[in-house]
Amino acid sequence: MKHHSHFKFIDAIGKLSSARQAFTQLAADKLILGNDNHIGDIGEYWIRRYYELLDQFDCYGPGKTAPYDIKLKDGTHVSVKTVTTWSKTGYGTPVEPLDGKDWTVLAGVRLGDNLFPTDIAIVTLRDLMQQHEFLENAKRRTDSDPERRTAAFPRFKWWSWLDDHTRKFSIKDSDLVLGDAQISETKGVTGI
Repeated sequence: MKHHSHFKFIDAIGKLSSARQAFTQLAADKLILGNDNHIGDIGEYWIRRYYELLDQFDCYGPGKTAPYDIKLKDGTHVSVKTVTTWSKTGYGTPVEPLDGKDWTVLAGVRLGDNLFPTDIAIVTLRDLMQQHEFLENAKRRTDSDPERRTAAFPRFKWWSWLDDHTRKFSIKDSDLVLGDAQISETKGVTGI
């Protein structure tokens, strides 16, 4: 079921998109530095809608600094990472922690200029940890040579392998729409 404030959200992202375009120009004019405030909130909302449409959404994490963003009805914790077409580097925040204690599903969102999703990918932590970027990071995090060792985690970006984990959807009447095949394919299988 759609939240009663859904259309307030749609109105707000429309205003933010317009304002962001103006701020982008101000940053290009070197008047301000610019940033992507609220982008994470927007990505989290779209993942909420995705899981609501699958009747799997339970609640958001307990706060902005919680180790996960969304809890599903079966208890699965989901970390949401978002990147926009506005991003000059193509990178978002670090994907961490990777120990499986706090979350076991990563939901990646790529937002267009209008802040509607252009892509949504859902990947289990197990599959994520098999990807080159994460295998290399794990090696560097445990390297015995302090010169090569890192404490950092990979920053989210839309890696090409995420295309193998994308979910089909469309946008209709300012909302996410899943086809019947998508809904029946994931019914009863939460966290993917």
